[in-house]
Amino acid sequence: MFAADVRECAQRLLHDLLPVYLRPAGVDVWTFPGGGRLRVAVRESLTPREATRLDSDAATLVIAPWISPRSREVLDRRGCSYVDLTGNVRLSIQRPPMYVRLQGADRDPAPAARTSVRLNGPRARRLVRILVDTVPPYRLTELASVAGLSKGYVSTLLEAMAEAALIERDRRGSVRDVDWPALLAAGADGYRLLRNNAAGSFVAPGGPRALFERLSAPGAPRAVVTGSFAAVAVAPIAAPVQLVVYACDPAAVRRFGGLLPAERGADVVILEAEDETSQLAGTRTLDGVEHVSLSQVVMDCLGGNGRLPEEAAAVLDVMRATPETWRLSSLPTT
Repeated sequence: MFAADVRECAQRLLHDLLPVYLRPAGVDVWTFPGGGRLRVAVRESLTPREATRLDSDAATLVIAPWISPRSREVLDRRGCSYVDLTGNVRLSIQRPPMYVRLQGADRDPAPAARTSVRLNGPRARRLVRILVDTVPPYRLTELASVAGLSKGYVSTLLEAMAEAALIERDRRGSVRDVDWPALLAAGADGYRLLRNNAAGSFVAPGGPRALFERLSAPGAPRAVVTGSFAAVAVAPIAAPVQLVVYACDPAAVRRFGGLLPAERGADVVILEAEDETSQLAGTRTLDGVEHVSLSQVVMDCLGGNGRLPEEAAAVLDVMRATPETWRLSSLPTT
């Protein structure tokens, strides 16, 4: 679709919404009663990285056939107005005071062939965790060494992340900035806690809380807590009702807790990690009980069901407020 066609379709869409206000003054400027003006920037497509490079501000209106959720997030952060032909609209004008926001399609109705790599799989999530947990800068070779991944694979993933505006790289290719909340969300996309990890469901005769407290006892088998019990230890929302743990020896944890197999109504879930080295890295001990790292708590909760995604959001709020307490200042040595 040519730029002129995109502009005309967007103009009709906005005119239907705001027939009194919209007054196109030319190809590149639209005006509004009271002196408001928006510079029009038309794009045939708009990647998140391109959105970060636009010469845009609150006086710019970006128009494209479709704008992805991540690109819209970038434009939102920059205070930029936008409209796409599926109905995604953000219009912010100071004169006259006006704010319009509408939801259109989250998926591209006319997707091009994908060449980028999605952040799926345990190896990709391993790199995501390292980037989230460590303050940049760092070089590709350092990341590959710490993650135990090939340089070519890391290079491909970093390019995909940069294209999605999840990281920023300098001219030499080193990572200089990480949008770690967005990167965590991207890494959790497609991850399912009970599908990607081998899971066994049980009922604890004394209840999950009693078993959780017993995990600090001398001689208890190693069980690393994640899910609701780990989340509420950081950001209490409601009392947890299901205990989820990673175990290197699930049978030992089952015997220790006297657990009974359960297909329904389980209050204990024992997981065998798909990537133990990564998922159990950076664990924390609280009141004698081992918990997964904060980034792994968020990853697991985002990949869980029920209220787990809400608990992930609460943990993220705490992480945003206190990055100095959990982010490493440099990559760990190998």
